[in-house]
Amino acid sequence: MRHVSTAAAPTAMLSAGQKGRRHMEHEVADLLPGLEDGLFGRLRRGAAAEWAGYVEHPFVRGLRDGTLSAARFRHFLVQDYLYLLHYARAWALAITKSDTLAEMRAAAQTVSGLLVDELSLHVEYCRGWGLDEDALQAEPPSIETLAYSGFVLDRAQSGDLLDLVSVLSACLVGYAEIGARLACDPSTRREGNPYLSWIESYSGPAYRALAQDGIARLNALGETRGGDGRFPMLLRDFRTAVRLETAFWDGSMRADADPA
Repeated sequence: MRHVSTAAAPTAMLSAGQKGRRHMEHEVADLLPGLEDGLFGRLRRGAAAEWAGYVEHPFVRGLRDGTLSAARFRHFLVQDYLYLLHYARAWALAITKSDTLAEMRAAAQTVSGLLVDELSLHVEYCRGWGLDEDALQAEPPSIETLAYSGFVLDRAQSGDLLDLVSVLSACLVGYAEIGARLACDPSTRREGNPYLSWIESYSGPAYRALAQDGIARLNALGETRGGDGRFPMLLRDFRTAVRLETAFWDGSMRADADPA
């Protein structure tokens, strides 16, 4: 009886905020099943501190309550566009790293989706923020964009397909988790939030499906390419990717405040 009583005490003493957080974590897990499974789950747990700093960043909190300045969000949109170009190049290199026709086709499909669909949707979304494609292309990449894209392209060139997909998963799955967290968070502002459509895009079923496909692909590669034996090096690179994602937010937070 003493053992049962001791185990129950921490739960009984949880604050309302802690209980709400646990409930939200369960809802996020329901939206993104597999988040804790396989190689990706191990990487996410191994980089827990870095991951929390990424998905709970002040930039993300500004999206949640709608207080992020428009200037900071526009800076992010421009740099995200420039990064997506390098992201597509990295996936193009995945074709040459593939061992099977199925892997080659999957990588080629991803490249096509990025160049034809995602970039077009991104440009269309940016127009709503006063940024056309000429304006996006005219902007120089930030130090954070150069660092992140350089790291990803280095892993694409010097590593194998598992190295590449593991570092790319930080972006792909991270945005899905951020979207799911914001969608499940009762404190997320709905009415009058200028970033609600962004939240809905990354929490929606289409993007969640992409993220889950990415998790499954990474886990399968881990099985066939010695993920267990290579885990320390994979974790090192995954942590670097997550830190660079966080730096990407940091760069936008340093953008000039909205004149309004």
